[in-house]
Amino acid sequence: MAHLLLPKLKDDCDVISGNAGVWDAQAPTTFDKVATSLDYRAPGEIKNISSVPTIWARPLSVEMALHNDKYPIREQIIVQWQGMLTVLALAEVRAFPIKAQFLELGVNTDPFARSLYELLPDDTNSIYRLNNGRNPWEDLYIFTWNNRPVGMTSPSTLVVPSEEGIWDGLPWWNKIKMRFEPVHEYLNRTEKDQLVFWLNKLIEEINAEHHNGRPGAVNIVIGLIDGFIRSLPAPLRLDFQLTENETFFDVSLNRGALGVLNFPVRVEPRDSNVRVVPNIPKPNINPLLIIDRDIANSWSELPQNIWVHEGRTLAALHPEDVSIWNNGRRVVCRKSEELFLPELKFIKQEEILPGALLPEGAQSLKFRGQSITPLIPIHPILFDYFTPEYLATKIVRFQLTKNAGGTPLVRVTLTIPLSGMNEGGIPQNFHVYKEYPLMEENVIPEVPMLEIWPDFQVQGWKEYYGFYYDAGALQGEQTFQVSFPGAQKTHGFQDKNETYQVVKLDEFPSFIECKDKYRNIIGLIFLPTPRPINLVDRWVIGVDFGTSFTNVYVNKNDENHPEPLGLENLHRQVTDVSDDTRLPALFEFFIPEKFIPEDKPFPLSTVLTTRGKTNAGEDRKIPIFDGRIYIPNFAEEFAPQLPWIKPNLKWTNTNLSDNRLFLKHLALHITALAIKNGVGEIQWSLSFPSAFSSREQDQYFRQWDSLIRELAQVTGIVHHYPKEDDPNDPNAPNYFKTESLAVGQYFAGKEKYHLVSSTCIDMGGGTSDISIWQDDQLLHQCSILLAGRELFSQFIAMNPNFLQRLDTNIKDMNEWGKLKGAAFYAKLDVWMRLEAANWLENKRDRFEEDREFQGLIRLMAIGISGLYFYVGQILSALSQEQKYSGNEITSVYIGGNGSRLLHWLAAGGKFKPRSEINGLFNTMMSIAAKLPDAKQPLRLSQNPKDEAACGLVLQERRLRGLGNNDRDLIAGEKCTINGQNFDYQDRLNFRNFRSDISEYEITFDQLKLFLNAFHISLSKLDIEDIRPLEKYQVKKNLDDPDPDYNAQLWRETKTELRNDINNIRGSIEDIRQEPPFIIALKALLRVLGKEWAGKLIL
Repeated sequence: MAHLLLPKLKDDCDVISGNAGVWDAQAPTTFDKVATSLDYRAPGEIKNISSVPTIWARPLSVEMALHNDKYPIREQIIVQWQGMLTVLALAEVRAFPIKAQFLELGVNTDPFARSLYELLPDDTNSIYRLNNGRNPWEDLYIFTWNNRPVGMTSPSTLVVPSEEGIWDGLPWWNKIKMRFEPVHEYLNRTEKDQLVFWLNKLIEEINAEHHNGRPGAVNIVIGLIDGFIRSLPAPLRLDFQLTENETFFDVSLNRGALGVLNFPVRVEPRDSNVRVVPNIPKPNINPLLIIDRDIANSWSELPQNIWVHEGRTLAALHPEDVSIWNNGRRVVCRKSEELFLPELKFIKQEEILPGALLPEGAQSLKFRGQSITPLIPIHPILFDYFTPEYLATKIVRFQLTKNAGGTPLVRVTLTIPLSGMNEGGIPQNFHVYKEYPLMEENVIPEVPMLEIWPDFQVQGWKEYYGFYYDAGALQGEQTFQVSFPGAQKTHGFQDKNETYQVVKLDEFPSFIECKDKYRNIIGLIFLPTPRPINLVDRWVIGVDFGTSFTNVYVNKNDENHPEPLGLENLHRQVTDVSDDTRLPALFEFFIPEKFIPEDKPFPLSTVLTTRGKTNAGEDRKIPIFDGRIYIPNFAEEFAPQLPWIKPNLKWTNTNLSDNRLFLKHLALHITALAIKNGVGEIQWSLSFPSAFSSREQDQYFRQWDSLIRELAQVTGIVHHYPKEDDPNDPNAPNYFKTESLAVGQYFAGKEKYHLVSSTCIDMGGGTSDISIWQDDQLLHQCSILLAGRELFSQFIAMNPNFLQRLDTNIKDMNEWGKLKGAAFYAKLDVWMRLEAANWLENKRDRFEEDREFQGLIRLMAIGISGLYFYVGQILSALSQEQKYSGNEITSVYIGGNGSRLLHWLAAGGKFKPRSEINGLFNTMMSIAAKLPDAKQPLRLSQNPKDEAACGLVLQERRLRGLGNNDRDLIAGEKCTINGQNFDYQDRLNFRNFRSDISEYEITFDQLKLFLNAFHISLSKLDIEDIRPLEKYQVKKNLDDPDPDYNAQLWRETKTELRNDINNIRGSIEDIRQEPPFIIALKALLRVLGKEWAGKLIL
């Protein structure tokens, strides 16, 4: 059926027809008459009437529809008009992409614009006028939606929606019918109230007198707006605000009553409904917003009801909003699909992650019938908001499923608690999942070694270390790389084609990122949070830093029951790696899990390893990364010659950073063990040898002061730095003691020996610390450099093949022979620690008649006898100074690691208090002291090497110390220093030498007396176990000329001594104070040692 191009006029119309082909000018009201007279009964949808023959047809048609209640399609036009007003009212609330452009027809020279201007409509129905008398139709605004024109302003109707404008994305625009739908069903209650608020503002603005609108037109438009308001529910609230942005639409709409259109309803600050609710809030973490339009469906809510951020709802959200918010760094936005990793990697083994957490369902996964362990394929950002335990039990769930084709899939579901829309702030869950196929190419055949130390969590502890080791990383992609999020420092390196990584963290990690060779994240390992520790105890911790070994004792809660520091496993073993791989890696490159021997780990070797160190400068080195305590596991495997093995730490002057690293790691490890046992306060107690030069003492004090202050900042507990004796409070505890004083404290307090008339000797690896006591008063103390290394180790170093004779199990003798100095001593110390006791018990008797062995124990006997002789000289000097009032020599207590050497001298390898060698020693002391032998048995410590450490924490029995003037060494031998002569009983006050030492001479008078008396006593006491020097001839009169052997012996000793004295030059502060007698005795021992080793013929 054909339709007319234009509808016919009604029969009773009042339109005056003109003549065809003749231009007939009529009044503007003619348009109204035409609109009223149209007879439109055409079938189909009524959208618009295009019967107005003018370039202004659309705005005039809308004007006629709104101002003429008989207009045929008035109701349809009103719906379009209301739809556009609603867009402007809620433009900011809904973040609509609507903008405006200003069009000033009176000044525009464009031909089309000029045509528009020439044909301007009459202002008969205008609701405002311009102040300058111009036609209000001259100044208009064009509205665009996504940069496409969709409408304009009008002085008679406020807005005119275009006939077929494209409003893509607008909820109440029907893109099929190309028109607006009534808005009511598309607004939530708040938006309806906001619209009513804005429409009321619109009425107020139109009614304003200053706009001078046509009264009839104003009333009609207000009536239309009022009708729109009545179609909406009665508002619950009207306390809204208009936007303060005067150019919200890019230009200011400021012509007449249009000004109210310029200000949409302002977005109200609303809490986000899609904010992740953490189970434990963390400081300095921005809120996480989950962006997913499915949230509305999941919660059965309209998108405009769900607020996202900054006034945006899910309905109003633009793609660029997310990037803008993320760049603003006030919130973090993630699309739900971004919470999953692209693939699921898995290890084809079960229970391969003993130190990890697996989410629900992960343990039941199988691939081709074999149990597997998945790497968790979620984004690490979730750990900013949830603990590992919460993620594993509440958030992440694994489930085996299949697709339509029967292919096995793993569904990973996240149940995310969001702020939601529940009353009372109860979180509302949002479930999202991703399905992964199980594929062969995603199999990880092996795991690397992963460790974390320490395995506890304490507020304030900031010293966590992670360790990664992959033996096959350079041989192919057999496993995965890792990253420890939050690591403060990371050091990766290769050693023998094997890959290592050490990291430092300031908190226990919640997870580990697993990565491929391109450093892409392929999965996570959840780490359970260590249990909290209640820190209530107080420990006094004594550290005896020794030449060969270092020991630690504790006194818990001032109970005065000292005990060795016990070791506990502080490791979190994350991956299941065989001990054959794991333990050596920990020993060499990280922190050992076990110290050897396990039954008595302390004392530990004073050895540092720098293997795998960083390239940090000396002042930037830190423990673990640049140096760690080294625990030699077996003597034959210990290779101290390697460049990264650092022995002789106590006495080094060349590389103090090694010394510092050892002590820092030791103190850190001790503190960790204390915290594991609930200790919240540590009082450190330290020993030092009086043989340290003044500079060495100062360095040692300052070093401990520095590292204890550092510990206080990073361990979360209270640390007390030890102070020296307080002269104003003689009863105050003393936590800075000389080793000799600490040993005296041990014998008195632990073994309950009297200190009425006693000498305590702590015989270590480098020094023997001597203290002489009378009635609990310390009369004299000194540290002399005559101990294990001079009494035993140096002789084995001269003749290393002899050690293999003693122990045929030593197979690497060629390597032993290559070792020199401190490296050899360190390796021998380990052998002595681990093997010597067994050798003495089971093999010593086989060598009883061995000439070479007899020579060795003779050398040892001469050395220890010389030590006793010097103690006698001290007693003689003290007697002369009227400080020692005893009428016989003192009893002697010997401890320290070097005290075990006495077992070598006794038949059966077990020294007994009444052993015949004891008589020899007492005789030497008696001769030198010029006092009778007290016939007291020598007492060996029941806990060798524990004495000083234990004595540091004993406070039950207060012993009295020395004044400064009583600390000067007793010479023991005549000498001349810088032209000043000293007798053997004189004290050497090095503080009086204000200049450098430039001259030093030592005689042999007392040394010759000693060696002669030694041989006489062997015969007189009928000692069979110790044989005399074969060529030495006893002299009845020491002033007689020396026999040939004796003369040659003293010539060689003098040469050796001269070499030693030449090294005693320079600043007083740098010179270790030694008694001249001991210096001469050591020279004699070296000469005799060379003779025994076949390196010198006398």
